[in-house]
Amino acid sequence: MSYSVFLHPDVEKYLDSLSDKERRNCYDSLKKLANDPFKPRPNCDIKKMSGKNTFYRLRVGSHRFLYVVKDDEILVEEAFKREKGY
Repeated sequence: MSYSVFLHPDVEKYLDSLSDKERRNCYDSLKKLANDPFKPRPNCDIKKMSGKNTFYRLRVGSHRFLYVVKDDEILVEEAFKREKGY
């Protein structure tokens, strides 16, 4: 099953503020979510968040993305640096 990935406008602003290399790595990892948003794999460290039933966390270097999966859509709700999150 293939999923569609949608970014919150705040997430897009966050990605625009990154360097070209970081932005490219983050976008590549976010695109890979479309194949399987639940299973961790190389360059896609995924973890289900405890206490938040529907949220998952994607780790890309020092960047974190929180997303929710609804039907065949992935909604990326938050993006932040490791130091600021959780």
